[in-house]
Amino acid sequence: MPVNLARRDFLKLSGTTVAAGWALAACGGSSPSSSAKNVTYWAAFATPDSEKYFRQNLVDAFNKSAKGVRVKMDVKQLMTLGNLTNTAVAAGKGPDVVYADGPSAALSFAKSSKTVALDEYATKYGWQDKLLPWAYEVSKIDGKLHSVPVGYGSLVLYYNPDTFATHGWKVPTTLAEFETVCAAAKSAGLIPVGAGNSGYKAQSEWYLTCVLNAAVGPKAIHEALTGARPWDDKVFVDAITMFKAQIDKGWWGGGADRYFTNTDTDMFTGLASGKVAMYMTGTWSFDSADTFFTGGKKWDWAPLPSLGDGVLPGVFPLAIGTTLSINARSENQAGAAEFIDYVIADPKRMLGFLATTGTNPPPLKVSADAYPAGMDERVARLYKAIPETTNLGYASWSFVPPKTDTYLYTEFDKVVTGAMAPADFCAGLQKTFAAELAAGAVPKPFAPES
Repeated sequence: MPVNLARRDFLKLSGTTVAAGWALAACGGSSPSSSAKNVTYWAAFATPDSEKYFRQNLVDAFNKSAKGVRVKMDVKQLMTLGNLTNTAVAAGKGPDVVYADGPSAALSFAKSSKTVALDEYATKYGWQDKLLPWAYEVSKIDGKLHSVPVGYGSLVLYYNPDTFATHGWKVPTTLAEFETVCAAAKSAGLIPVGAGNSGYKAQSEWYLTCVLNAAVGPKAIHEALTGARPWDDKVFVDAITMFKAQIDKGWWGGGADRYFTNTDTDMFTGLASGKVAMYMTGTWSFDSADTFFTGGKKWDWAPLPSLGDGVLPGVFPLAIGTTLSINARSENQAGAAEFIDYVIADPKRMLGFLATTGTNPPPLKVSADAYPAGMDERVARLYKAIPETTNLGYASWSFVPPKTDTYLYTEFDKVVTGAMAPADFCAGLQKTFAAELAAGAVPKPFAPES
């Protein structure tokens, strides 16, 4: 969304897209009238253009139209917004409108009573009618709405068309085709698939989300998320074993010895220069990929290939990268809700944000013809494809509970180094998940259709 750390914290873009960080701590809009009551909001942006659009079209526009309420937006550094928010809200402080990098993080705030239920406002503003059903449902906790999703996307396979043309490769759709490209890229001295977690440890869950959805499929993941299938089931162990074997071949990130020094920036730089063949990561990078592809170079994307028997190619793991909630300590909860509604109320405004900056939009109910003319074809293609397919999967940070999510990407380091066997990793995953499931701390997943 707007303020998007498009996950991990949305833009988990390690280091560089973030470049200077833009810690502006600035306020939007003109000076408030004496009768207007402030609503505070902390935000972060991947690019100056994203900040400019959001400030002008949402903050300033809201402040001009609203009566008796004014939003004061403080812009934080992209890579620290999540931690700053967590620390402040946990201490009973923080802004009125609370950012989280997905339903799992928002769930933590709600379970600790740091944010309030939003059902009253959902009814008042008709949020259920505005949002896609799966996004509305996953935002509920114990049957009550606690967050509003304002930025969603997926994970896809990025590639450089020139690199593929030079080597005569076909974009893979099956495991066999994927292995063929990986082997050929390795032989040619390329990193077959970009990977690494230097600077941002949680990058590992991007790759795990891709591999699990593509190797075991949405149905098995849904069964695990609902407790019908354990996470240490053979299908998951086999998928992690395959992933580890591919890392050992040097296919992912160039191998285990390079995994912990590679950054997201390194991988996009390599993709643009022809030194990285493919990169499976999130569509939050739609708004920054062009910064690497200069001098007429172009990037493109394709749906994830199938990496397992019986799994259809082209799964789109759904990911909510930004949610907004209301701080339980807020003295203007009604004003905070009014601003949240303003963010999602006008599809044209948010699709304009997508068209102008590539920033992931809210999961709104919109028709294909609602997308602005002249919008980047690559971006429009994604948001037209998702509503038309039933092959939809699950991003870990949106559907896996907080402690399980943390386990997923922290303990995977041990799998990469060989210090932990895939079976033991999955056993620990199941143990952590089972405890959160019993505590009612698991976001509600939508039922798979394919």
